[in-house]
Amino acid sequence: MRERRWRCLVYAVCVAISGAGCSTLLSAEATPVPGAAATLTRSVRTPIPTPVRTPDASPAASAVPSRVAIAGSPSPVAAAPSQAANDAADVAQVQRRMEQIVGSPGLPDIESLLLDHVSFSTSAGGSVMDNTQAAAWLRDHAGAGIKVTRLERDTQTPLLQVLTDGWPIGDPIQQGHVSFSLRRYDASGRPDEDVGEWKIDVIEAD
Repeated sequence: MRERRWRCLVYAVCVAISGAGCSTLLSAEATPVPGAAATLTRSVRTPIPTPVRTPDASPAASAVPSRVAIAGSPSPVAAAPSQAANDAADVAQVQRRMEQIVGSPGLPDIESLLLDHVSFSTSAGGSVMDNTQAAAWLRDHAGAGIKVTRLERDTQTPLLQVLTDGWPIGDPIQQGHVSFSLRRYDASGRPDEDVGEWKIDVIEAD
């Protein structure tokens, strides 16, 4: 009987010890890692940035449009010298024609350079004459020895000024100078700055 109680006592002690060990194991907490809680809080609060998608910039995608654009559009650098050469040729032709016309007192073919109506400015005042009247006025005041002294081109607008000297002195020409202003016009007499022909639209005499 005594031995039985001893065994029960030993069993109870073992059970108590075992239970205490298990309780210790179950209640023990893992050692916290420094900064882990703060890191977790920041990761929860910080939004994950949405990746920005851009158009495909791969060489294969961008190479073809660039080649097409270059091939399909004319280069302004390449076109500029040709346009400048054409303009210079037109201006030189106007100068030659004016030199030929005023080189003879009869002013041959002056009508071809006159606009259908021409404005005159002289010491006697201003007036507007049609093509025929303007040609007649010029021939009435022309003489030998007239020459082109200078051709000026306006850099802001399509305007040429041909300055001539040697006109006979007589009212209203007092100093022998007559200048001709030319601008571009189409066949109907309307301004055409791009492809129109150079026409005399203003004449000044002094």
